Amino acid sequence: MGKTSYLIYGGGSHSRVVISILEKMDIQISGIFDTDKKIKTVSKIPFLGNYNSKINSKCKLVIAIGDNHIREKISRTIQHPVGTIIDFDTKINKDVKIGEGSQIITSSTINVGTTIGKHCIINTNCSIDHDCNVNDFVHIGPGVTMCGGVSIGKSTLVGAGATILPNIVIGKNVIIGAGTLVNKNIPDETKVLGIPAKIIDDEKK
Repeated sequence: MGKTSYLIYGGGSHSRVVISILEKMDIQISGIFDTDKKIKTVSKIPFLGNYNSKINSKCKLVIAIGDNHIREKISRTIQHPVGTIIDFDTKINKDVKIGEGSQIITSSTINVGTTIGKHCIINTNCSIDHDCNVNDFVHIGPGVTMCGGVSIGKSTLVGAGATILPNIVIGKNVIIGAGTLVNKNIPDETKVLGIPAKIIDDEKK
């Protein structure tokens, strides 16, 4: 049998992280799809242009795009089988469930009973404790600490270095600013920042 082969959708900066993990896993990368015509190659990997389901149709594909909403939109168009990548340098309990298309990046720890949804990004050096629930298309930024029993709604972004205290429920499409301390439940469609977290009103200067 030959090497496992992957395709990547997205040629931006996050793709370099994904490429490094796939290379560490000894996975061949057959090419990169992206709508940006200025891209020629990334790390010497061929640029394939716009997504084409007929190119290497048996290859698994991972969406290497940090923006939750763009990642979700693209996921609806993909006809390739979807790959999940987990860096070797992570600590993931055997009872953790991880959905297809998700990416668990270097030095992250995920504890017992936690569920990670589809097409999530758990970024570098995150700590996710027991019995958390991370819904689809969530991006957990570098260095985030999630205590036990936390629930994160679909398409939420948790900024770098944020801390979420135990049993907190965070809604969908929430943006949590970098370094925020979340000590209370956060409703859908809000932005929060600060220690402790406060809701930000974009209309206020």
